[in-house]
Amino acid sequence: MKIDDNIAKKYNLTEEEIALTMSGYVPMTVKANDFFLQEGKVCDYIGFVTKGLFRSFIYDDYANEITSDFFPENTLIISFDSFNNRVPSKENIKAIEDSELMVISYEKQKELYDKIPAWNLICRDLADFKSREMIERANRFQILSATERYQTFCKEHPDILQRTTLGNIASYIGVDIATLSRIRKKK
Repeated sequence: MKIDDNIAKKYNLTEEEIALTMSGYVPMTVKANDFFLQEGKVCDYIGFVTKGLFRSFIYDDYANEITSDFFPENTLIISFDSFNNRVPSKENIKAIEDSELMVISYEKQKELYDKIPAWNLICRDLADFKSREMIERANRFQILSATERYQTFCKEHPDILQRTTLGNIASYIGVDIATLSRIRKKK
């Protein structure tokens, strides 16, 4: 893992700041079906997926798993509220495949905030980006039909289609498995 050159340039990170940042990250492996984070526990790490696939989900009132996000390679995994506010998570984050990450602990991240002021701005911008993503996702549920949501998912996440179950995809786009099967037959 290395810091993207565009990020380093945009936030004017020096070589020393980049080295200090990278020294805070350590490798972690998570086997398929193991948790990165379980509901009710405080999120202690931010993870950068270098290999594998994760998904976040909650349980509905009938104990059905509702997928809220997928985290393939080159994405960050974090439960923002839990990590930043040190409160129990309302979501689960579980590996779909044997996975490898680079993680930084809450304590190390706080050190980065103190030693490298740009990290406060980087994390604020990341939170803004994730908020816009969530708003866009919510808008899709209001505006797009189930078929259109599936087509959008296929277009935006072709790699995930082959790596997770139809049940996970169905819950992510907000339909039951029977509806997703009908949509797929029409294609």
